[in-house]
Amino acid sequence: MKSDSYSFFVDANVLVYAALKDDSRHDVARALLKDSSRGTLYISPQILTEFYSTITSSRRVTVPYAPIDAVEFIETLLGYEHIRVLPVSREVSDRLLVLLKTYGVKGPLVFDLQIVATMLVDGVTKIFTYNGRDFDWVAGLEAVEPS
Repeated sequence: MKSDSYSFFVDANVLVYAALKDDSRHDVARALLKDSSRGTLYISPQILTEFYSTITSSRRVTVPYAPIDAVEFIETLLGYEHIRVLPVSREVSDRLLVLLKTYGVKGPLVFDLQIVATMLVDGVTKIFTYNGRDFDWVAGLEAVEPS
């Protein structure tokens, strides 16, 4: 599944802010996810897992979601026709290993690199994120803050 030139990957923090009604980024993040005019928005199982982990944790958010509410948010998100889930295939795993050799990252940065591997395998080079610094060190990717 190769992407079109208008497609973006969506980082977990965008989902989190779309879910947190009291956050100043809520309206923009929510509108982004609902807006099909921007083309296809891609996520991965990792993004869904990161979202769930964050939104249900009292260590990460002030008012955590109940597990069922987090699942319902994900189900709603997956119901949008312009949002697609990219698989974590063997090709993604192989690309991740190449990227690990190339960049030599340590610790939690491996999770960002797995996102990069998923994106690159499927030809997606732009990511909506509120943490552009997590990706600006990777050649060929463009991090875009939702606005």
